[in-house]
Amino acid sequence: MKVDMDELLKKSLTPTDVPPGRLNCQVLLRAKERKYMKHKKRFSAVIVAAACVMLLGSVTVVAARRYFSPAEIASEVQNDALAKAFSGEGAVLVNETQESGGYRITLLGSVAGKNISDYMITDDKGVVEENKIYTVVAIERADGVPMPDTSSDEYDKEPLYVSHYIHGLDPKKYSLQSMGGGHSTVVRDGVMYRMVEMDNIEMFADKGIYVGVSSGTFYDAEAYRFDESSGEISPNTDYEGVNALFILPVDKRKADSAAAEAYLEALHTEWETPAQGSYEFQIGKRDATDLAVEDFMSMLTSENLDEYAVPVESTRKVLTQDQEGAVSYAYELETGASGSGKFWITPEMAVGEYQLGAYSYSDLQSLLIDVFVINEDGTVTYVVYQPKKETQE
Repeated sequence: MKVDMDELLKKSLTPTDVPPGRLNCQVLLRAKERKYMKHKKRFSAVIVAAACVMLLGSVTVVAARRYFSPAEIASEVQNDALAKAFSGEGAVLVNETQESGGYRITLLGSVAGKNISDYMITDDKGVVEENKIYTVVAIERADGVPMPDTSSDEYDKEPLYVSHYIHGLDPKKYSLQSMGGGHSTVVRDGVMYRMVEMDNIEMFADKGIYVGVSSGTFYDAEAYRFDESSGEISPNTDYEGVNALFILPVDKRKADSAAAEAYLEALHTEWETPAQGSYEFQIGKRDATDLAVEDFMSMLTSENLDEYAVPVESTRKVLTQDQEGAVSYAYELETGASGSGKFWITPEMAVGEYQLGAYSYSDLQSLLIDVFVINEDGTVTYVVYQPKKETQE
């Protein structure tokens, strides 16, 4: 592998000290209310700091970038349990860098285990999903232009999908979006830090575990090539976007073939068994349209709704809660689409935060989402949202 002077400087000049104290951060945790879907809690933070310059005698040298460690990123999103896990003996620290699609991407490290996070989630049956794997990557532009802040309008205009993959399993089926995944994002000094979380797959350590960073909001089948005979996953050399792919050096002694087989069996059962009240339960087996809508809905949070969807202003109404704490709503569009129902307000719902209710569709273009916002005076603003045209392409 070719090693240039920049890489040599980076390795030799990387400082070993840790910045003092915690930098100021803000954590946003939102539980999503959905009638037709499972939900995940996701969070994000934004941290700002200054760059470092080193002067050596009469020669000025710009010091190689010192990335935040995985433990520091966990601390910045106020996840002390995870920071402790990243600092423990079980963590895998990598610091491998690849350039792809105009970005410089560094796999910083990973850790897995039971109850190692302060923010545990529950499945649709109320069972805590305690066994998870967490991996942190640093992403920056190769041309030096800073990555946009998460609160910027430019953020996510060039979305990136970070996920673990398993050697021998088709990444189109097995990735972050299908195996209990979520992520948090931190932007610091022009560098994006993405921390992904999904079901603990260390049981597949003997097969091989990858970490991929590719263009798009979801997995792009064109980004990588999957060899069914060998099980090998590799970047598509003809792909024009980002398709970095790392091998995560997990201790093969953590492999457990029996547990892996049981996990896959349970996963397949979950995929094939619709939840009561879901669109699939009512209509039948999911098709490509259902999966596309599920993927879109699973991406939405209170924070990013306006990035991917737009309100249908003709449906906007201010509603009053009844004695049961519910609001009744109805709408009718010029297209002939209509809907009505009740939405219950619970004490956990925050004032001013989007609450996603029921949704209906015949395809992704026709998707209509009921959205509710609790106002300061106790009334509820109701409006229907639909996907932006660019998210439908």
